[in-house]
Amino acid sequence: MLINRGMNVLVTQSGKMFLSMLIWPRFFAPYRWQLTRYDMPLRNLPKAFDGYKILQLSDFHLGRTRLSYIHHVIDTALATRPDLVVITGDLIHYHPDGLAELPATLKRIHATDGVLAIFGNHDYHEYSWRHVGERSARRAIHKRLRRIVSEHGVKLLLNQAHHVRRGSDQFTVVGLDEMWTGRADPVHAFAGIQPNDPVICLQHNPDGFTFLQDYPWQWMLCGHSHGGQANFPILGPLYVPMEHPEWIRGFYHFEHPTFGHRTMFVSTGIGHSTPIRMRVPPEATLFTLRPA
Repeated sequence: MLINRGMNVLVTQSGKMFLSMLIWPRFFAPYRWQLTRYDMPLRNLPKAFDGYKILQLSDFHLGRTRLSYIHHVIDTALATRPDLVVITGDLIHYHPDGLAELPATLKRIHATDGVLAIFGNHDYHEYSWRHVGERSARRAIHKRLRRIVSEHGVKLLLNQAHHVRRGSDQFTVVGLDEMWTGRADPVHAFAGIQPNDPVICLQHNPDGFTFLQDYPWQWMLCGHSHGGQANFPILGPLYVPMEHPEWIRGFYHFEHPTFGHRTMFVSTGIGHSTPIRMRVPPEATLFTLRPA
């Protein structure tokens, strides 16, 4: 009798554990986000920018991620009063619903020195196994995306450099177009940038490091991977759409013979392509610039 009762308790507990393993990753974990904060040391950073704050937002996936949640993250992160906001791609999930949600989202994002953005693969509907190249940029949904972004005061950096100035002092943010489309052009983006300039590079996909490693930047901010979204014990992330899944989340440090030490940071992103997260919380990240 006691054995049967013990077995019943064990089965009940196992059932609850199994149920929680299904419910938490699907209904709770995708919205348990965190605001992470880090210093960003830059060589030759002018004193005027010591303490300057940059907020990185990435991978909204509007049209797929719950809009009220996205707005809550943005409003809370902006309470830190960043000097500059950078958005590292995948604003929408390549669907008209995402475009419909974009104006109200962009209206909420502001900073003293404005908002910079680059595009990700979902902004072009590009996937590693289905390249459609230049046709993506000519599609109506992408043209509408560009128009909405420009109408709401966000500056797109698609193979461009943007100089943030305080009087005669400056640092530079370089943004690359999406690499899977074949539209990324680092030669144009880094034209005029000197080896010792304090430069932050925005590149949606961390795989971009492979063709950007010989250009003059000190920090690279990326998204795309979502940190794997679901990182299962023993198995690890089940799907990472990258050639270098080892660059999945957080900080990666490299040494270059000409440009010295550089750091790549890969954000886990705010949104999701599928509403499942496990052991990979969404994040918005606040960087504080410091002289190296």
